[in-house]
Amino acid sequence: MKSFILLSAVAGCGKSTWSKMYAGRHRNVKIVSSDEIRKEVTGGYQIFTGEEEVWRRFFDYINKYAEEDTTNDLTVIADATNLKNAYRLRALEKVKGFDRKVLIILKKPLDVILRQNQLREPDKVVPEEVVRNMYNSMEEPSDEVLEGFDEYCVYYKTFDYHKFKNL
Repeated sequence: MKSFILLSAVAGCGKSTWSKMYAGRHRNVKIVSSDEIRKEVTGGYQIFTGEEEVWRRFFDYINKYAEEDTTNDLTVIADATNLKNAYRLRALEKVKGFDRKVLIILKKPLDVILRQNQLREPDKVVPEEVVRNMYNSMEEPSDEVLEGFDEYCVYYKTFDYHKFKNL
């Protein structure tokens, strides 16, 4: 089965950590990170001048992995904030070739997110005001979004890996 996992969380919440932990416990997992693509396109994680190219590549990589997989046993994780329903719907529209689509939302208290953000590599630290704005603007999934996914999970504070080891 080809599975697509769309992560949704504020910067500094642990999306990349979650992705790496998941990939370490499952086989044939590909992680597509908007941050890594942004660095590839612009030379930095916090340079937002090439966003059109970043998102074109983001979805191209996801679809390429699905197309090239011959095992029919693949999981692709989309590691990006996806805070708004419009972005979640865009992902549903853009990704092709997956048998199963999962939306995972990571939620933590703002003070924990701010602390974790400061522990990131210096070039990955997001300004506090931006993190606060993200936190305050994150949307709950709409019915339309939820209808597009086969599964929907919310993880609070810490991850219970036993709950998702069979995703």
